[in-house]
Amino acid sequence: MIFLLTIIAVVYVLYQAYTYHYRKNWKENFEVKVEFSEEQAGVGDQLFLYETAINNKKMSLPAICVKFLASKYLQFEGSESGTVSDHFYRNDVMSVDGFQKVRRKLRFTCKQRGMYTIEEAELVSYDLFFAHTFVHRVEVSASLCVYPSLVDISKLIPVFRQMNGGVRTKVPLFEDPYAFAGVREYTPQDSMKRIHWKASAKTGKWQVKTMEYQSSTPVVIILNLESPGVFTNTDLMEDSIRIAYSLVYYLCSNGIRVRLVTAGDGKIRLEEGKREQIAATRRALALISYHNVCCNGVELLSEEKSRLTPGTQVIFISAAGKKPLQEQVLELLHLGIPVVWVAPIISSNSEDSEFRELLPALSKCLVKWGGT
Repeated sequence: MIFLLTIIAVVYVLYQAYTYHYRKNWKENFEVKVEFSEEQAGVGDQLFLYETAINNKKMSLPAICVKFLASKYLQFEGSESGTVSDHFYRNDVMSVDGFQKVRRKLRFTCKQRGMYTIEEAELVSYDLFFAHTFVHRVEVSASLCVYPSLVDISKLIPVFRQMNGGVRTKVPLFEDPYAFAGVREYTPQDSMKRIHWKASAKTGKWQVKTMEYQSSTPVVIILNLESPGVFTNTDLMEDSIRIAYSLVYYLCSNGIRVRLVTAGDGKIRLEEGKREQIAATRRALALISYHNVCCNGVELLSEEKSRLTPGTQVIFISAAGKKPLQEQVLELLHLGIPVVWVAPIISSNSEDSEFRELLPALSKCLVKWGGT
């Protein structure tokens, strides 16, 4: 009996010593990294999230859970290791031996534009007999920018041409002296200022710089993120953002000068003539919010009106269309500024509340987008 009690006492002491040692040292020299496979992506793209656990000590960790919070708009494959509400709560269990590195690869799909970050992970570990739980929080750094997707704007092009006498695409009116496109062989009509000396030395023949061409008439895209009605209509706002990005992409790709003006949670003005216009627009629209707009459509048009010059072509994107906003657009038309109004809608019938009473002069410039 005494022998049995002695064995029990020894086992108990050893267990307590092991538990104390584990509690004190389990998180020492243990590192966790959470990283996205890419820093940027588009809506609908499939990427990976990497979880890496590195144990730089001899002691093994029989079971450790890595928990973190991610956006529900990053749709991970399978739901057995996570729960979804307003966010996605990921919980992965792994066993890490001494001096071992364990990496998990989690596939997900980008469902909505935005900037997504993971800044903290929670580590939960257990002793050998799973009798004690140990928790430790660590900082991680993972960020992903998801850009808005492109939409087919082909149906807008005929309207735009009709209103403005034709969109000049790849028609050389004036060269942009700052947009270098390449080199070609020298001709007697070329100026000596355009000689590309390095290319000439490399080829042994005179080479001159060629420039990209831009349309002389700028296009101003005004994006109004004021939602119609009392509550924010997310679908209409996302449609508006996708249309704006697609128009900038199309126009810039065809050498047309573009300026994008919008006001979400802050005002954004991206000037025309920049070679990085598409990338700048894509990122700005990925980050913009429409839940607390800093100014409404009337204020936005009123402020931008003073910046418009005769000959400027305006594309106004707005799902909101009450009478004061229509009057602002009509005023632009009276100033001789051609306007195409693209209006994302839910329903294309005549009962649409925002455009039920449309000023007659606006009927030819209004294009409804979507609807059932």
